[in-house]
Amino acid sequence: LPPVIPLAVRERCFTACALGTSRALASCASSSSTGEPPQVEESHAVVRAMGHAYGMHFSSRVSQQELRVPALVRETVDIDHRREGHEDRRSLLEWAEEVLTAHGARDTVLDVTWQGEAGHGAGPTRKFFEKVAALLESEEENDTCPVWRDVEAARREGLFPAALPDDNAERTRVLARLRLVGLFMGKALQQGQMPGLCLSKPLFKLILGLPVDFHDVKDLDKELHAGVARVVDWRQRKDRALADAALTDDARRAQLEGIDSDTCMLWNEGGEQVTCGNLDAYTAEVVGNCMSKLEVADQVAALREGISLVFPWPMLAMFQPAELQQKLWSDLEWDMAKLERIVRPGPMWPQDRDHIEWLRQELLGMDMRQRRAFVKFVTASVCMPLESNPIIVHPQVALRPETEDWDQKLPTCRTCANYLYLPPYSTASVLQQRLRLAMWEEHIAFD
Repeated sequence: LPPVIPLAVRERCFTACALGTSRALASCASSSSTGEPPQVEESHAVVRAMGHAYGMHFSSRVSQQELRVPALVRETVDIDHRREGHEDRRSLLEWAEEVLTAHGARDTVLDVTWQGEAGHGAGPTRKFFEKVAALLESEEENDTCPVWRDVEAARREGLFPAALPDDNAERTRVLARLRLVGLFMGKALQQGQMPGLCLSKPLFKLILGLPVDFHDVKDLDKELHAGVARVVDWRQRKDRALADAALTDDARRAQLEGIDSDTCMLWNEGGEQVTCGNLDAYTAEVVGNCMSKLEVADQVAALREGISLVFPWPMLAMFQPAELQQKLWSDLEWDMAKLERIVRPGPMWPQDRDHIEWLRQELLGMDMRQRRAFVKFVTASVCMPLESNPIIVHPQVALRPETEDWDQKLPTCRTCANYLYLPPYSTASVLQQRLRLAMWEEHIAFD
């Protein structure tokens, strides 16, 4: 679908076409992100369209009472991650591969619980997707199964597949891991999870079958792109000097000699010094070598194969590469206007307290590492909370509030609902100190 169509419309179309009838009806029957009543008329249209597709016909008017959309069936998986890594225990990645493979093509909702932990629902499931994403992009896993070209750089630009090993066994293992990554992506998109798996935009372009060019290398390796771009600029300067009829012969010769001076330290593959005479061939050579880093057809095919275990991968063409990237990973860039939308007071918050404003000012001054720690503390996710599911701040309560030393209390949270319980601190500096302690020692403040 063209990007001129609003994203919300394309998301609804994706749900209807790629994720099955049950999810399409559930999506239409649910409340909109703006808090409006259920989209009954839209549900009627979907019901009629699907009925016609199967040869059924409905009256032109279906009452709200006649339309009943059952809740999606949920399946719960209990994962034992205690003593992980011991000989008699499987790793979380092995658990994840088995769970995702068994659940891949099902229309039911996957819920995850953890043996030995009391939590259930959205929080533990989100934790599962977060932990699997962290493993898939970790340096330790990449050392044992070299899937990604540069994990450290990927933390800035996004993951991109490495060249396949020459050894057939290793090659098979890498492609199997990429199929698992594709399966994980498909399941996360199906369930509306944002696990924090940062894949590069050029990789999404390749998955979608879009053309890539030299400028896409910038999203993989900025230094390489800058060096090659300098060579391309020299060639363009040479072409302009030769094509400018207003230049005198002496001026043209001076410009060409200046370019030769800039390239005097470069040598082509034949061992020749680069000059204006062979600059065109050298530019084609370095651009071709640069573009070869984007030649990962087998890896892309493995990713598509994994996605297709959940839904047909061509359905992703409804989105742009940047939109897909943000569905799996969200940068935590915010200003005060954004914070007012994603950090809101709860209905019981006292109107005479300034703590919400103190909290937003504290969040505004955090660096990226601190922002991710805060969001993970409250939501169990490292990605930006949706405006439709913001962080709600509630006052922390006690049986005898008049005897409590609130400045010694820590904020607590309920990640399943994105709730933050904030004590009535005496000053903004006390709030800052206690909040940061809770963020980094989240196990003592997790509800």
